[in-house]
Amino acid sequence: MESESDLTHRLRDRIVTALHLERLHTGGRLPSIREVSRETGVDARIVTRAYRTLEAEGLVEVRGRSGVYVAEQERLGDELLSEMARWMAGVLTEAWKRMIKIPDLPEFVRRCTASVRLGCACVEANEDSITALCTELSESFGLDSRPVDLNTVPLYEPVEVEGLPAELREADLVVTTVFHAGVIRAIAEALKKPLVIVSSNPETGPEIERHLREGRLNAVIVDPRFGERLRSTYGGVYRERMRIVLAVDSQTIAELDPSEPVLLTEAARHRLGEMSRFTLVPHTPCISARSARELAEILIRLNIEAQRR
Repeated sequence: MESESDLTHRLRDRIVTALHLERLHTGGRLPSIREVSRETGVDARIVTRAYRTLEAEGLVEVRGRSGVYVAEQERLGDELLSEMARWMAGVLTEAWKRMIKIPDLPEFVRRCTASVRLGCACVEANEDSITALCTELSESFGLDSRPVDLNTVPLYEPVEVEGLPAELREADLVVTTVFHAGVIRAIAEALKKPLVIVSSNPETGPEIERHLREGRLNAVIVDPRFGERLRSTYGGVYRERMRIVLAVDSQTIAELDPSEPVLLTEAARHRLGEMSRFTLVPHTPCISARSARELAEILIRLNIEAQRR
């Protein structure tokens, strides 16, 4: 069983990371003591003590039966700063071990990640998934992300390269999800392009399920095909609690209850804005840390190869 110290460290890292990524904000509700106990298998009394430790640090606020919440912003400064300092100290120490001088580190990172602007074909079968992938790979990795709707890709065997969309033929790497791995792997091999099959952020599913257990969840999306995927993935016993709302349905959106949480896809956000009057279910980053590591390794390799040419 996980120790109190380990659990406290894990909860602290999860909360601070979510704050850095702006997936959590001051006053945001955190998983309850019972939910953490059920998720981790740790006794509820240990979970309570872990949360109390984080409360003493000014990171969370335990409000009895009401639940656990992110502490007021002004109380977070020192904790966030110390967490960032620890992370940065680790980065600088690893650079020092490799004889990279700290003043030279920014240029070293630039050469490894941004010597050339790499084109990335993001292949999926619905607009919401495509937009989420393109946005994350552009903003987080600096890639020139190009959307490719799988429905526009001719699926011949053997693959006819000349018949493929230009976004695929001209890309430096191809990214897709596990839903289409088999089909896209054959295409990437025919094109002789690196392929990354990304998996989703493992925290997204439990967060959606938590909201469904507590009541209704409104999913505001663009593509009905993504709505079908959501229902098939998270429907189950909570099927009637998930309401799919298309971004073009302005009347239904205007009638949504602000007390009910909203899952707002990136594609819908582009059309509607932030919808700040609602409690938004965090779902970014959309990819897992394992996928991010794989992308980073390919990004570095392709940049180094470009410098050698």
